[in-house]
Amino acid sequence: MTKENKNFSNYANIIGTIATAILAVTALITVYITVTAWKEQREANRPYFTFKESPQVVLLEKLEFNTKLTNVGKHPATKLLSKSVVLPHDLKGEPFSVEKNELVNDIPQDASATLTIFLENPESPQKENKPLNLDPYFIVINLYYEDPIIKETFNQSLYLKWNGIKNGSILSTSHAEQDEKDKILEYLQSNQINMN
Repeated sequence: MTKENKNFSNYANIIGTIATAILAVTALITVYITVTAWKEQREANRPYFTFKESPQVVLLEKLEFNTKLTNVGKHPATKLLSKSVVLPHDLKGEPFSVEKNELVNDIPQDASATLTIFLENPESPQKENKPLNLDPYFIVINLYYEDPIIKETFNQSLYLKWNGIKNGSILSTSHAEQDEKDKILEYLQSNQINMN
């Protein structure tokens, strides 16, 4: 083999090695992008709860906060646990109610679970011939549930404000504002109320 052929052979080997390395890096990048997209798709399909109907407060023998939590994710949810805390609007004193609930049935896509929380303010009894007035409440609902397909547990926290009763009329429920949420979190921490 002549010196020129040897140099040509060396250059060909170097070019082949570089081309192989470039193809290997390209394959690794493709695998990374595919795995990342798969993880994002899997996360997008997870169960997720929201209100399809506005929560309502109903006055029967006691005040009841009723809501339907609907799974809008594509995967079912299992082992749904909720912890609800009803707080005074001024965030002073003890919570009015702390309740835990568990639902053992699967909740498939677009199915709902009903959550009822009893609201009762012992400091505001209805007096005869006078309309009922109650101050607003904050309601914090923590949801824990599992996705049986990807075997992950998820947590959602909902911060709501019920605007009370004025002159016998039950007022609306809305999401708490950010500054109210911050105050609620501070209240829960300072009163050592564990939402788990």
